[in-house]
Amino acid sequence: MAEFLSSVSVHVNAHGKLAETLRPCVGSVNRCCEGQSVEAARACIMNVIHQRGETVPRQRITIEDVAREAGVSRQTVTRAMNGMTEISPKTRQRVLDAADALGYRPSRFASNLASRQRSHAIGLVIASFRNPYYTELAAEVLDVATARGWQVVVCSREQGTDLELISTLAGQVDAIFGYFVAPDQASLATAARGVPVVMFERTAAVPGLHSVDLDFEHGIEALLTELRNRGASRFGLIESDAATDPGPYQPTQRRRAYEKLAGPGSLDSIVVAEESMRGGADGFRRLWNTSPGLDAVLVFNDLMAMGAVHGAHTLGVSIPADVRIAGIDGLSLGSVTTPSLSTLSIDRLAVAKAAADIVDTLLEAHDVGPHQSIVRTVTPQPLWRESA
Repeated sequence: MAEFLSSVSVHVNAHGKLAETLRPCVGSVNRCCEGQSVEAARACIMNVIHQRGETVPRQRITIEDVAREAGVSRQTVTRAMNGMTEISPKTRQRVLDAADALGYRPSRFASNLASRQRSHAIGLVIASFRNPYYTELAAEVLDVATARGWQVVVCSREQGTDLELISTLAGQVDAIFGYFVAPDQASLATAARGVPVVMFERTAAVPGLHSVDLDFEHGIEALLTELRNRGASRFGLIESDAATDPGPYQPTQRRRAYEKLAGPGSLDSIVVAEESMRGGADGFRRLWNTSPGLDAVLVFNDLMAMGAVHGAHTLGVSIPADVRIAGIDGLSLGSVTTPSLSTLSIDRLAVAKAAADIVDTLLEAHDVGPHQSIVRTVTPQPLWRESA
């Protein structure tokens, strides 16, 4: 029983919200569980907790919690969990018992790091397989991973929420790359259970999360500057309504950069549309009807921009004679549209390499972390074709 109550105290420390529930229960637990096994005692106290209408918070147990419970160092926990020979069988069993009591499960990243495993697997989460930008990005990630001898598991947010996908992948891979929209970064780190996460187009601000940022401000500045040099003076924007799905719409980084750089006369010429070719066409028709006289339109991505070109054609608007249209992405598909699509091109190979370099840095650190955030930046560049 003393061993069990010691374990309870660790749970209280790890789950501070339980303190008020557990402390009044200790007396009744002593009475109902006296002489019983640790397993029976644990069942007893959980029964008391549930009778009081309480729940156990789902908070990640760390390697430090196990070390504290077993009375050993972090390094000893690592050796015990990975079957290494530098510790005695008795110490290993004590660590394993503590880990089992706390429900600790080491991440694949930590296990492979400790065992110096050379073969690694990467999880890639994209928004949709229906947008060719993400399939082109996946191809670059596959090429970069293959060159390093890594395997890649690809899934999309069409299969589940950010937290569900990260939680599933965390048991299968050594690191996770992707586009994530869940507002709480801490929840992403918790779902990853110690597996490093590299976010695209979103700055990491929580240990264990890292990012490859896209510098849209400088990219859009270069695009708008050249459009002005080509004679454009009145700008409009077609924004995506799905960039922050499933939460309520929030202006994207692309829109914020546009609003900062396009000038006050262009701030009223913004429409939010479905992130699809159909949405781009509808967005252009609405924008053209509400803001006649525009001579340049920037579109959230190339897929929507292709729809905007089609929408212009249905209205009898000539591109680029009447209005210039530019997307954002740099899709190879844009080179075969009529007219071919000008775009702010994202170097997807550079994004994939930057993410892989972050993982290389973490592997070279020989420390399971969680590590302070590593941030790399890629700046999109204008790619001029016929539409602008």
